[in-house]
Amino acid sequence: MRKLFFIPFLFLPLTTMAACSSDDTPAPQTEQSTTPDDPDNPSGNSKTLVAYFSAQGHTQAVAKRIVELTGADIYRIEAADPYAENPYDDSDRIQNEAYNDLRPGVANLPDKEIIAQYDTIFVGSPCWWHQPAMVVCTFLEAYDLKDKVVIPFFTYGATTYLNESMQKIYKVTPESKHLPETLPEDLNPDDITIPGPPDDAGIDMPGSANGTEAWLRRIGIIK
Repeated sequence: MRKLFFIPFLFLPLTTMAACSSDDTPAPQTEQSTTPDDPDNPSGNSKTLVAYFSAQGHTQAVAKRIVELTGADIYRIEAADPYAENPYDDSDRIQNEAYNDLRPGVANLPDKEIIAQYDTIFVGSPCWWHQPAMVVCTFLEAYDLKDKVVIPFFTYGATTYLNESMQKIYKVTPESKHLPETLPEDLNPDDITIPGPPDDAGIDMPGSANGTEAWLRRIGIIK
């Protein structure tokens, strides 16, 4: 495929990273930072977990809406080395992590025993430089997710790079089950730095917190 955020975020320089942004500008969209209602320490009380990284609040809003509608537990992925409040200010770092497939540390990884209790894990992220925030990949690769259902959701505003971001989540969870089960063909999988033909058509996303309920119904999570 060739290149972008999974629900509400490229770059040529600064414009390519933002192709994943909700406002189609060069980086993750601007959002108001908000503090979760709880410390986001998953309890294992539900069989479903919503794990998400949110730089500016867009992905968090969708995550919290999923929790409201499903009763899932919630966990916010925190980077050990926090990103700038405005992701535009961290463009070089974010591009380097994405283009070089790096794994930045997670400050608050839950115990493996906790994650093992979940059957279904929603995974949320902005799309940064054609990829998920790479700290999300660090989280996913820290656990045995074999046979668990992994449902990615992205916040993004461009019309490309969603497939590429989804493909990355599937790649780092090879033994999981996924929803959707299959993705459109990645038309340019060899170099994420070069834009290719659009290949996002057919990937369903909520788009925003307001679209979350309809999305969950379309994918069969709620009736």
